[in-house]
Amino acid sequence: MKDVIVIGAGISGLTCAQQLKQAGLDVSIVEKSAGVGGRMATRRLQGTWVDHGAQLISVKSDDFGRFIRKLEDKKIVKEWTRNVYQLSSSGLRPPEADNRHPRYCCPLGMTAIAKHMASELNIINNNRIVGVSHDNRKWQLISDRQEILETSAIVSTIPAPQFLPLFEEVLSTAPNFLQAVQSVKFAPSVTIMAGYSNSYDIPEEWQAIQCVDDPILSWISHDSSKHSDRSAQPVFVFQSTAEFARQSMEEADLEVAGKPLLNQAGRLLAPWLASPEWWQVHRWRYALSEESLGVSCLSTAVPLALVCAGDWCAGKNIEAAYNSGLAAADSVIDLLKN
Repeated sequence: MKDVIVIGAGISGLTCAQQLKQAGLDVSIVEKSAGVGGRMATRRLQGTWVDHGAQLISVKSDDFGRFIRKLEDKKIVKEWTRNVYQLSSSGLRPPEADNRHPRYCCPLGMTAIAKHMASELNIINNNRIVGVSHDNRKWQLISDRQEILETSAIVSTIPAPQFLPLFEEVLSTAPNFLQAVQSVKFAPSVTIMAGYSNSYDIPEEWQAIQCVDDPILSWISHDSSKHSDRSAQPVFVFQSTAEFARQSMEEADLEVAGKPLLNQAGRLLAPWLASPEWWQVHRWRYALSEESLGVSCLSTAVPLALVCAGDWCAGKNIEAAYNSGLAAADSVIDLLKN
């Protein structure tokens, strides 16, 4: 039996598991996918890396700053830009002076951070949890392989809407905890990854763009500028608004779901953006929480030690997820002591 099982190998789960291992606990991560990183997601396309989830890393807290500096020393991350431009129907404008601060990227894609963190952890991949039960002293997790995993404590870092079907019944004796998780709503997103001819001149201002008050687009970035020495052609990433994604989430034809983003980029920036040489679509059903809970993590000792963590607890970015993972580790250690 494990001391702790962490569900989800995103940055919250990986951070938490690292801290627990350093504290001497026997911990495993269970991950439904073949890889790690969660929404720190990268695809290998046309000989290059393309980030189709989280786009950049910014730093505010000291703990996270030290973490990023260590990754910088190992050349896993580097500063990408200090300018995120604003795009509206009236055109492109530079950021305000107080919003010019370092944004970091990974030359080998955002999943490089997760792979580095996972290298010394016990991770059970391709293992989806489909059921949860408990007795007086331990949790039992049932996987889609019909394996039963036993543990004294659970840390769940999966999105709240995926957590609830598994845990609602067993948390009937912890109504306040359950109500907090039930209050979390997630927004979807559609992401386009698109490659273009080398014949186009790409302004430096297009490196990172936040779209303002647009019904379709929320983000545009020149993704291949993160690793220009390794890219054979310009590659862009376009991300949709939640409103657009909700309308197209069930569309069976991915081209129909994604083409409006390309067309809108063509209208707002340059017509050629609407006609890439190749493009792929990825849909995120749970991209970001609409409003985070404003707490570092959620914990309960009833019926047994259980902690929820992730960016939906503490905020909406990688730093918030990292800090939530740290807090979750402290919380589960305290629960196991009592």
